[in-house]
Amino acid sequence: MVSVLDSGALEMAWVQIAVATLSGNSLTQTVHTHRASVHQAAKLTAAFLRVATVTAGLAESNGGIPPGL
Repeated sequence: MVSVLDSGALEMAWVQIAVATLSGNSLTQTVHTHRASVHQAAKLTAAFLRVATVTAGLAESNGGIPPGL
């Protein structure tokens, strides 16, 4: 038979497990979101470098950088 004290301790243990699980899920979501942000930043940087390379190539072939760039 479970006494009142044991029941309270058991309830506290379940609460601690629930909090740890929620914290773990929150951390997992945070890591996933961070990875997605880093991936998006890498894609944007690659796109910018492609545009810069094309612009530099055009400027070189035309003898200079077009006005406004």
